Amino acid sequence: MSDYALFLAVTDRTAQREPTFALTSLTIPTDRLAEAEQRAASALAALPPDVAWPDVEPTLRRQVVDRVRTVPHVAVDHVQHDRPRAGAWVCLRACLADLATNSSLAAVAHRPHTVHLTGHPVPDPTAPLLVDAEAVHVDAAAHHPGLTRLTALLATAAPASITGALPDDEDPYDAFDSYTLGGLAEAVSRAPDSRRPQ
Repeated sequence: MSDYALFLAVTDRTAQREPTFALTSLTIPTDRLAEAEQRAASALAALPPDVAWPDVEPTLRRQVVDRVRTVPHVAVDHVQHDRPRAGAWVCLRACLADLATNSSLAAVAHRPHTVHLTGHPVPDPTAPLLVDAEAVHVDAAAHHPGLTRLTALLATAAPASITGALPDDEDPYDAFDSYTLGGLAEAVSRAPDSRRPQ
């Protein structure tokens, strides 16, 4: 049985004016998955469906951050690639490799885990984090809608979290005991000023 459930939100912004390709991960202990799902759903109940974090009113953001603190977790990680000319799937593979080696996921990447994907499909099952997974599910929202939604919401908050544009009490990453935020300026090298470990 898997020790961990990894929820991965893939965000392709390569068509935008300032293109990026991003991967957000929420890691939950498998033995607390049902509790985490219930708490995540409860924490997000007041938010409109598919809302992006910057569009949420600050008072409500603070309330949601407080509620998210109750979700049992191992860590949250976000990495974004700002060289999309390399191609989206090259960027995705680089982000997966970075999460597996340079984030708080490094300690659990080779432990038994199950991956739940949301966003764009991942065509390369040999990519880091996926190749060692006991299972990869592409229908995360069907079985874990609260955790899937939370991971996707974290993805929308990440750009402002990286730049420090959000006060801590309005930043959902601040609700987690361990997180990393960063970017890939080159193929697999991390921009040194864009990572915020806690």
